[in-house]
Amino acid sequence: MSQSLEVEWTEERAIAALEENQQIMIPGLREQAAGQRVYVEHEYAQLKGVILGNPESMYLPDPFHPSWYTSFRSLPREKLDWMAANRGKHVRDIDPELFEKMSKGLEALADTYRQAGAHVIQNTTPPPAEVINYTSGWLGQYGKHWAFHAQAFGETFGNVLLNFHETQPSIRYNCVEYVEAFMGLVENDPEAVWLSMPDPLPLPTAFGAALSPGDIRIFPNKLVVVGHGVFNRADIQDTRKPRSSGNELGAEVLRRILKPFGWRVEQIYFDANYGYHIDTLMPVIREGLIAVNENVLLTDLPAEINDWERINIDPDEYVIGAGNSVALSGQAQAVTAGATSYIKDLESRGVDVVPVPFDDVYHFTGSGMHCATFSYWREED
Repeated sequence: MSQSLEVEWTEERAIAALEENQQIMIPGLREQAAGQRVYVEHEYAQLKGVILGNPESMYLPDPFHPSWYTSFRSLPREKLDWMAANRGKHVRDIDPELFEKMSKGLEALADTYRQAGAHVIQNTTPPPAEVINYTSGWLGQYGKHWAFHAQAFGETFGNVLLNFHETQPSIRYNCVEYVEAFMGLVENDPEAVWLSMPDPLPLPTAFGAALSPGDIRIFPNKLVVVGHGVFNRADIQDTRKPRSSGNELGAEVLRRILKPFGWRVEQIYFDANYGYHIDTLMPVIREGLIAVNENVLLTDLPAEINDWERINIDPDEYVIGAGNSVALSGQAQAVTAGATSYIKDLESRGVDVVPVPFDDVYHFTGSGMHCATFSYWREED
């Protein structure tokens, strides 16, 4: 399914392109935002609108590129070697069965959201070559497009739609495929504010003011918790040591962006040997209840949530995505189907669980349902 990018422009082609004046990149994507609102109260408010990624946008990265390896180093060696051997190729072309499982998982997730009453915006057609090769200019031939995981596009804080640039190179600009969806959302909601985090440095080991949406958990009363993963507790005090994803400067930039809108940003640290994003390790279930393995957090949570009850997630279920569940509301969670112990713990506390076949997706990518979901509308009725 790979496409080549036409790089040889002539004056005749330039004139023809300007006369054509093409204004649409993904037909129909902008229109999918009709009637939608941009507003997120907190992580478990009623889910009303999401953007999902595209199974047609799955080109394997180079796992040994330094900026990818920071996140991928905890994956099994055989998986790293397989990805390296197939870097730059579309998943469909190297493993049709895996592609089918991942596509079906995304379809099931979309159905789950619709059945919960949420509107789903999604592109399922192959993106143009300009998108596929957007980052290959500085990453080389293997730096192609990956937009299966829509949460990498950004995060929503109240009515602030904030685009992020992931620390991993080939998904730093994966939101370009969905720019028209953001345009549609802003057009339909006159109160929406559309902002962006700083651009990353195009270097393999220097991210700049980096932050990923996966580094963030949103709590009531406009509290944002940013989690930094470190591989040794002693590294907390040394900001020169690698973080598993974003960094302290990125969190500080986020704090300054959100402060005028009344939001507060607090930073915590976790053991990155369990996972590279806090959203893969600590789901927020409802008022007074989170889930996280007892050994994951290395520092306290902010005082107002530090005494919340904690479901202890089994590390064996982290590897299939238990910690990446999605709140449909404060009473219901979408959970990867294989996380049976976690599901029982939720149900014993009165939480309605909707199992979704996403185990294979997480096992392959290290990212699950929450990573696949950009929530732009969460609001209590």
